Amino acid sequence: MLWISMCAMLFSGYTEINSVRNTYKLAVDQSAKADELVKITSNHGNNAVLMAYYGTGKALQAKHGWNPASRFSLAREAANILNKAVAASPQNLEVRFLRFSFESRAPGMLGLTLHTADDKAWIMSHLDKKHPIWDVMKAFLKDCDLLSAAEKRGL
Repeated sequence: MLWISMCAMLFSGYTEINSVRNTYKLAVDQSAKADELVKITSNHGNNAVLMAYYGTGKALQAKHGWNPASRFSLAREAANILNKAVAASPQNLEVRFLRFSFESRAPGMLGLTLHTADDKAWIMSHLDKKHPIWDVMKAFLKDCDLLSAAEKRGL
């Protein structure tokens, strides 16, 4: 019976992260999905990956917003949350990628792009083509202005 309970807990966590990842993929282009991403990750606890998705959800809300003051406030909040997630799990590729994807697209004048060089170097040296969101990572990195043509070819 204990084994069944443990399997159920593991499967539940696996299902949850897959749901979060799928919502994230849609949230990039859909405001309602960005709101959903924030909602489903708001109780992230100490889970750095869920915390990073929560921060990313806030960043996507800023992206989709129309009020400049609100967008800036959400972007600052997103940066703080993403920094906490990386501090909690600095060796996690997904967490580092989510912060990099936010910072690399944030306007430089906001002062929220402090870690792009470090995150890029770390990500490029820890690429995992078997990662569950490798397709998203690869597409983003191939389109990213911060990568050289040689780096993009290496993906």
